[in-house]
Formats: sequence, structure tokens, C-alpha cells
Amino acid sequence: MDAPSSIAELISVAGLRLKSLAPSHAEHVLCPKCGGGRTKEKSLSVTIDDDGQGAVWVCKRGSCGWTSGARVHDNPAPPRQSRGYQAPAPHTDAQKSNRPDWLYDVFSERGIGARTVHALGIYAAERNFPHPIGRQPAIVFPYVHRGETVNRKFRPHPAKNPMLQEKDAIPTLFNIDSLSDTPDEIVWVEGEMDVAAMIECGIPYTVTLKDGAPATVRVETDPEAKRFEALRTHADILGRARRIVLAGDMDAPGLALREELARRLGRHRCHLVMWPGECKDACDVLKSLGPDALIAAYRDAQPYPIDGLQRIGPDSLLALRKMPPPSTMTTGTRATDQLVRLPTEGRLIIVTGFPGHGKTNWTRFVMVHTAGNHNRRWAVFSPEMQPWEQFAAECAEVWSGKPFYPTGSIPSMSDAEIREAGQWLGDRITMLVCDAEDAAPTLDWILEHARMAVLRDGVTDLLADPWNEIDHSRPTGITETEYIGRCLQRLKAFGLRYGCNVWVIVHPVKPQPVKNGEAKGGAPGPYDISGSAHWFNRADLGFTVHSPNPGSAEVHLWKSRFVKRWGKRGDVAALDFDPLVGRYSTALPTLMREEAPTSWADPD
Repeated sequence: MDAPSSIAELISVAGLRLKSLAPSHAEHVLCPKCGGGRTKEKSLSVTIDDDGQGAVWVCKRGSCGWTSGARVHDNPAPPRQSRGYQAPAPHTDAQKSNRPDWLYDVFSERGIGARTVHALGIYAAERNFPHPIGRQPAIVFPYVHRGETVNRKFRPHPAKNPMLQEKDAIPTLFNIDSLSDTPDEIVWVEGEMDVAAMIECGIPYTVTLKDGAPATVRVETDPEAKRFEALRTHADILGRARRIVLAGDMDAPGLALREELARRLGRHRCHLVMWPGECKDACDVLKSLGPDALIAAYRDAQPYPIDGLQRIGPDSLLALRKMPPPSTMTTGTRATDQLVRLPTEGRLIIVTGFPGHGKTNWTRFVMVHTAGNHNRRWAVFSPEMQPWEQFAAECAEVWSGKPFYPTGSIPSMSDAEIREAGQWLGDRITMLVCDAEDAAPTLDWILEHARMAVLRDGVTDLLADPWNEIDHSRPTGITETEYIGRCLQRLKAFGLRYGCNVWVIVHPVKPQPVKNGEAKGGAPGPYDISGSAHWFNRADLGFTVHSPNPGSAEVHLWKSRFVKRWGKRGDVAALDFDPLVGRYSTALPTLMREEAPTSWADPD
């Protein structure tokens, strides 16, 4: 049978029935393989590709687990072209077969034979390198995607650096075509030589980023995350992999790269290889200790340490003390910085407050601050803010300090400033927008799209605003308390797996009317939130934003799981609020006792 020529035909051939075939649409349906079991559960999660020309699906029932996907063959999904990517000029067969003796010697010295060199299509060519090297022979590593050479990396010989690449090449992984559409396993190393070493030892499904590890230890210092653009190109395949083995370098940049890959790819799927002795990478092991040692280290890869049972070894605590403590972030005002230091490692953060008291405004202010000052990237589900561009416009106001729309005599953002804000926000905020017309999005929908945003865009923070806009249809026999507990546990697990903070904005119950002679009601706390005490129990951090008077706000910290690192439960910060641009600042009486601010990083 011919491959499907439309998304409708593709879905029909797979035996699926969806309410929508719009790009990025996600839905749970009855699995045609297992029929949902005895309870007829809609266990098959189906997601349409972003370009509307394919789909992936997975059955969540443990006894089934059917995972598959397909693309419309007449419209294959091209790699992202927005940056003007282009294929390099082709080399002739004669050029690609140029393998002088010195080329084989380079690999032979590392224990890599001619068969592996040929399998990876590696050859030699003359290339101009920057001064003082000039024109030199070079090892050519072809980056092949879907059978076509889309990039080439040139390593000078006998010098090893600088390495050059083709201009405007599509971002891909080296050796990506060794993977199937639904790979059981992907091994990740750091550099083409390490890929060759793994293949030499019979581990063919090995890939590497074209730029390797960063020069500095902190991966997130790359402002546009160009190093990870190949993850976007291959997001579908990477998202379907069952197991990821991280076998990169053991130096500081390599370990930093490993941690960022684990976060983006999902820590629950990752296993870690520890190279033996003083060996830094796969090539070192193969050259110094031989293939048996490399294979043994690969087979001994341990699950990323997030499982429920962990054994304490004699060196566990010493290793912990040698590690730098988890980093924290500022909040944007001096008053709230004295109240709390925000975590970075993937925690559940609950924000509550009465309607109109500013819980969304304050969270958005913190979002813009952390995006600008801590290079955080946010995924935002905010269905109350329609159209979604309105949310972005209010973020632009916080960022610029000017109103988006003309407001009397007050200067508003110019067209140039709006374009600049759009560029800035586009690199830092991804909106999760559900196109369903007859049903609210589910928690499954949000988490699936957030997972892809972590993989493709490096998202570090997920915001759901508000909780009540999510479809909370409960299975029969489950109480509201049990249901909320399960949902919050899923959000916590997502945060820990992907190192992604999860922010949830949730309404409290309506305040009781104030009777004559009674004091005005105070700020609500976690036990005032509708549904369950789990809001307090499950939260890592919990805030109430309360605005007893126009133009002012109080931020109450009612939960802090780690007092020494984050802040003390029960403390309150007093803020002033500028509704024109959505900015907060330390309340004037407090600020007068402190030094004046010096920058937008501390805007009060």
C-alpha cells in the first residue's frame, strides 16, 4: 500500500479517530491495539506534528505500550529553515573516496579501523584554515540526514584545531541516520572521534552534537542555545527514544553538557556512563584500555539518579559536599529577594491570591526578570489571556517599562521597540495554545507539549495560569482530594525529570463577606485553596499575592521546603505596583532604608 498522502489518510490508516487534525493538536483516544482494556480507557496519546504533516502516538497502558508515528510521504517534514539553512556544495565521488594513509593512521592510533572510517563516510580534503595554519589537509566528517549530506566538519591535519563547518548548515546530529524512527536506545558522546570509537566497539546507534561541549562549565551561558538546535531538528525521533545513554566527556564542560542533555531529553530516560580510571572519553578508553573496557563501561551505565530507591554508599555524602549547591535566582525586587531565593532545579511552585490581587501580574514580572537576568526560558499555558498575543504584549510592557498601547500623554512603545521586544520574548517564552473548540485541555496535553518545549526550546519553567482552566474530569471512584494529589505529584515528577520549575496559579475559595464592625479579611493561604490540603503538602514553594490597596501588594511566603536555601515560611514582602507597565518595586518606606537601585536587574 502506498504511504499516506494527507494527514487525514495517515490517521485513518492508523485506525485513529481525532476531533481535530490541526498542527500541534494533542488528544487521548481509544487505542486500536488494546482497546483500552477492561475499562475502555482512552489511553492512546496522539500528537499532530507542528507542521501538520505527521503524528506520533503512545499507549499509556503498561500492558500495551504501543508507540508509533508516521509522516505524510508527499510532504516530508523539512528541518527548520527560518535561519536560511542551506545544503553545502556536493563533493564528487572521487573526493569522497580520498583516504590517504595518514587518514587511516590517525584513526588506527586510537584503535579505530578502516571499516568504521568507511561506515561513517569519513575522508580527506584540502581546506583553507585561518592564519597561521593556512591551507592544510583535513579530515572530513560528513553530517548525513535522510541520506543527504547537510553539513561537513573539517579537522586540520596534523593540527587538530580550529575545526571548521559549512556555512548556514542545517543543525543535525552526527550519525543521526543510524537511528530508526522509533529507536530503542540512543548513545550520546562528545565529538565525532568518540562516535567512531563507539561504532568500532559494536555500538552503532551513537550520535553527537556538532559543537560538542561549551567552553565554559555553564551550558546556559549560550544566549540563543544554538548548540542545541539539532534537538529541534530531530525532536520527533529523540522524543520517541525509549532509553538515552549519556557517554560524554568526564571533564567539567562535558559534565555540564551531560546535565543539560539529561534535563532536555528527560532524566527518567537517561543512563550515565562513567569512564574508568583517568580516561576522559570513549576514545581515551579504547586507546588506553581496549574495546572490552569501553563495552564494560557502556553496559554498566546507571540510571540517572531519580528513581524511588537509592543506596547510600561510603562516598555518597562526600561526593555531595564536593558538588556545588543548587543555584538560586533573584525575583526582581529587593523586598522579595530578602523574602525568598527562587530554585532552579525543577520545583513545584504554587501562587494563589484573590481575583484581581495580582498573582498573574507578579508571576509575569518574575518571569520577565528571570528570563532577562538568569537566562530562563518559559512555557506558558494561559487560556484566560486571549488572544495569547495579549499575554506577550503585557510581558513586553514589563520588559520595556512603557505601555504597549498609547495611553494619553504617557509615551508608549514605538514600533521599533515592539519589534525588539518581540525578538527578545521569542527567544525566551513559548506559548502553549490549545485549539480545541469543544473541550478544555487536559493535564496530559499540557505536560506533553511542555515536554516538547523542554526538548526543542530548552524551556526551564512551565507556567499554568490558572488551574481551573484545565479539564479536570475525574475517573469514577476518585475523590477530588485524591485527584488533586495525583495531579500535583505528576507535576512534581515532571519538574524533577526535566529540571523544569512548574508554576501553578490557583484561585482560593471566595472570601467571606465582611460584616459590620469586622476587620477587613486578610490574605488567603494554602488551606483556602479550593479542593485539597495537597496544595500545601505537595508544594516546594508557595506564595500568596495580596493587594489590600490599589498600587500596593504583599507577597506572603507560606511554604518553603528548604529554609536555608530559599526562605523562611511566614515572611512577607511589601511592594508597590505600577499597573501601567506591570512592574513591581520595593515599597517606598522600605526602600528609603536601603541603597538606591542601580539597574533593571534590581528595578525597585
